[in-house]
Amino acid sequence: MQALRVDPSLREETAVRRADALRAAALGLGPAGCAAAAGVTERLLLNWQAKDPSFAEAMAAAALMAAGERERGRPVATSDGPGAAALRVVLRAVRDGVAQPSAAVLGGWSERSFLRLRRRSPEVAALLAAARRARARARRAERRGGPVGGRGYRLVRVDDGPLAHARGAGDS
Repeated sequence: MQALRVDPSLREETAVRRADALRAAALGLGPAGCAAAAGVTERLLLNWQAKDPSFAEAMAAAALMAAGERERGRPVATSDGPGAAALRVVLRAVRDGVAQPSAAVLGGWSERSFLRLRRRSPEVAALLAAARRARARARRAERRGGPVGGRGYRLVRVDDGPLAHARGAGDS
């Protein structure tokens, strides 16, 4: 959105994050992995499901689809593990300060299978090293008073909707 020079609205941002969660569910990740893939807390993901039955149904259908693919012998993931989307979840979690064993579980690997993958693949090892370096840079920035995690506050436009009445008449 920034490349388009458009401020994302809260509705658009939420839609993108929900789509990321659905994609993770379709790939067979659990609730914690889906939340991590969407960049939200597990509690927020559960709140979305509680408040929006259609989203809850979509999440359940995506998880059911992934389970069906596994049963038919056509794994959604690769032979080395859950796949690229799950690796993205692991890398994001490591970058955000989660220990590698816990991050691997978020992505759907066991600690041991992820270590094997890291040893076999220099690319995965390099990506993990880059995620750790990004975390170290963020920690240094925090100590210097910079934004936490390399990210600061981000402004979003609130669409006209239930909160529109809270804005003044001249704010349009």
